[in-house]
Formats: sequence, C-alpha cells, structure tokens
Amino acid sequence: MVQSAVVENDSDAFSVSLLAFWVKGSITLDDAFLRVNMPNTVFFGLVPAGKQKDSSPLSGITNVYTSKSYKLSSIFLGLLIAIIGVALMGSSFFSALIAIIVGVLLIGSGIRTTFNYERSGISKTIDLPFFEAHHSEELEEKLTQKLATYQADRNVRAQTDRTIQQGAQNTQQIVNAVSGDANNAASSASAFCSSCGAPLAQGAKFCNKCGAQAN
Repeated sequence: MVQSAVVENDSDAFSVSLLAFWVKGSITLDDAFLRVNMPNTVFFGLVPAGKQKDSSPLSGITNVYTSKSYKLSSIFLGLLIAIIGVALMGSSFFSALIAIIVGVLLIGSGIRTTFNYERSGISKTIDLPFFEAHHSEELEEKLTQKLATYQADRNVRAQTDRTIQQGAQNTQQIVNAVSGDANNAASSASAFCSSCGAPLAQGAKFCNKCGAQAN
C-alpha cells in the first residue's frame, strides 16, 4: 500500500495522482539540498505504486523549469470510454457511470504537469497532476531564488578568499623587502660598533643605534 510522505509543511506536499489525490509526496528545499520523496504511478498515472527518492546539492542543480504536456493516447482513450459510457446510459446506468468516470479520469491524466531540473548535467523529471501546476511553478520560483542566493554567497566567499590571499602575499612581499634591505645594509657595512655591535656605515663617526663614537 502506498502511503503519503510525512511532511512538516503543506507547501512541500504534492499529489501524484488524479484518482488517489490524497496520496502525496514531498519536495523540500533547504540551504544546501533539494530533497525529493515522491510515489511513482502506473496505469496512465492514475494509480500510485513504488517511490522515488533523491537528494541533490544546490551546487549541482541547473536549468529549473515547469512544463505542461498532453498525452494524446490517454486523452483519446478516455474520450472513447466516456462516449461508450454515455451510450450505455439507457441500458445500464451503473455501468455507464463507471465508464464515464474512468473516461474522465483518463482524460485528466493525459494533461500533465512536469517539474524539471538538471543535476550535474543529468535531467530529472517529476510528473504531477494538472491541478498541481501552480504549486509546481511556486516551487520553481522558490528554487530559482535559492540558487541565485547560493551562487551570490559562493561568489562573495570566493572574492573574500582571494582578497585574504592577496593581502597575505602583499604582507609577505613587504616583509621580504624589509629583510632584504636589512641584509643589504649589514653586508655593505665595513665596521661594527664596539659598544652594541650594530653595523656602521662607511665613514660614520658615531653609531646610529647607541650613539657611541666609532673607533
């Protein structure tokens, strides 16, 4: 028996079948993942059977959109059964009513809404009944906004990392330059102060560090 997925928010719940509209799955979205927990369907999308589960990181999701399609085979078959049901009204009301209901359900199942996205270049599709079209479009908009925010945050982090790295490189260059100047000064000195040992510039009469008179 197929059961509805347990969801904390009704906005995350989606019906999967026109016939068993109370059986629902969930498509949830947080700051890092898109999580899908939806029943599959059989018999022209009318009967829930099985389940599909998927967790996709936002970093790998692209090309999000909602599409609408028509399965002509389901629509024509449903129309034919409904016409047969109408023709049976005079002989068997109960049989005619069943045929008309089945025909209408088949016609409705032929009008499909599909939520689509790509994960790392692989297309993912979730088929929904036509009455979930607006709900699917809301999810599409929500996911698109979340992806834009995620991408902006990632760009800010990357820019911050580059700024920190550049700052560290500049600091190291300054340290290297100061060290190089000190080494050059030490190597160019021809004498040292007898009091503090600091290098004396050539021709200097006093130590620049302690002020002692050069010998």
